[in-house]
Amino acid sequence: MGKKFEIREDDLKIARRNFKKVAGLFAILAGVLYTVIQFIHPPETLTSVTSISWQIVACLSIAMSLSFIIGIIGIYMKQLEEVGWIGLIGSIIFNLFWLISLTFSFIEAFVYPLIINEAPRFVEGMLGLFGENKSEVNLGVFPILAPIAGVLYMLGGLFLGIATFRAKVFPRFAGILISLAAVVTLATAIIPHPYDRILALPMGVVFIWLGYILWSDTNNVLKKFISS
Repeated sequence: MGKKFEIREDDLKIARRNFKKVAGLFAILAGVLYTVIQFIHPPETLTSVTSISWQIVACLSIAMSLSFIIGIIGIYMKQLEEVGWIGLIGSIIFNLFWLISLTFSFIEAFVYPLIINEAPRFVEGMLGLFGENKSEVNLGVFPILAPIAGVLYMLGGLFLGIATFRAKVFPRFAGILISLAAVVTLATAIIPHPYDRILALPMGVVFIWLGYILWSDTNNVLKKFISS
């Protein structure tokens, strides 16, 4: 019985290492997509919604949000014992933002093109949530959800960055960069859209960095485990 339990425990360790390795790749993908999308995102206008470029970017944004969620889980698991409650709260809050982002991207990709002819003012109002245009129609909960998402991004990134800095599992500068990349979004109050997209670049870069560290470190651990 003891031997069977030991085998199962070893299998569980391997499964965890494999997940962290995959999560590292997703973190890299998230950072790359987050960076690239800032440069290729079409204007938030009615004419853009029916374009092929809009569909492509919206679908890439869905993949990006999913990648961030998986990548954040992997980064948290890597420093699980060291980050404490601050890391847990930061990871949850940050992932809540990406869940909301995924919801908006899904609507952009699969809902806007279907209703743009019947409800152009609604679509225009939704697009204006991230620009400077105010809606002339009732948008329901979305005008509240958008600023809440912004707060979740800032607080989630800030807490996760602080926890990563304190844990010393990843380079401490990576923790500083996560926090700064989250807090710098406050500058959106003075930088007009879409020029504020440049503020996303530091977060993209740090996730590429952390993802590579997570993947390469886990890869080396697996090689040592298999060869032993």
